[in-house]
Parts: sequence; structure tokens; C-alpha cells
Amino acid sequence: MSVVCPSLAYSNTLFFRSAYNVQVIVDDNEPEEKLLNRFRREVMRAGVIQECKRRRFFENKQDEKKRKSREAAKRNRRRRPQLRTQTMDKQETSKNKKEEDDEDNWELPEGGLPS
Repeated sequence: MSVVCPSLAYSNTLFFRSAYNVQVIVDDNEPEEKLLNRFRREVMRAGVIQECKRRRFFENKQDEKKRKSREAAKRNRRRRPQLRTQTMDKQETSKNKKEEDDEDNWELPEGGLPS
């Protein structure tokens, strides 16, 4: 597709100018409310609002280390949800085995029960 005016090449695209590349392509005959909602959702997903709130006040080194360790733990939790379910399944099977082993294994004496 050739464009007559290069500045109009992305005229149907909304950008959020910052370190984040948030881009929403405008469809033909799309309502403004729907477009704004999509743009807001993309900005939230990119973390722009969270970053602005974080940079609002000065953060000393200790707080920065705490925040980074919290974020790393959160990332690791998101990365490994299937590992947790696998370990839970293993624990449940071991519990079931213990319950089966704990069942009454007494043998009846020869001659039956005394009356």
C-alpha cells in the first residue's frame, strides 16, 4: 500500500508516547467509547498507570529491593502454576495411600469370633 503523505500512514492509530509501546488500531465505524475502552485496557496491561503511581514519590534503595523481590515472586508465581497443581496431586495420592494403609488389616482368629 502506498501512502501519499507519510504523516498520514498511521493516522488511524492511537499511540501513548512513553517508554511503552501501546498501540490501538482504529476500525472503521467504531464507536469512540469502545475505542477508548480498548486503549485504556492496553495502557493498563502495559503497566503505565502502575509505573506512574510508583514514580510519584521517591523510593529509597531498601524499598526498591523489597518491591523488586515482590515483583519477582509474583512473576515466578505466574510462570509456574502447573507445578503447584502437580505437587498437590502427588500429595493427594500419598494421602490416599496412607488412608488405604491405615484401614483395618486385622485377621480373624481361626474358629470365628467368641460370642
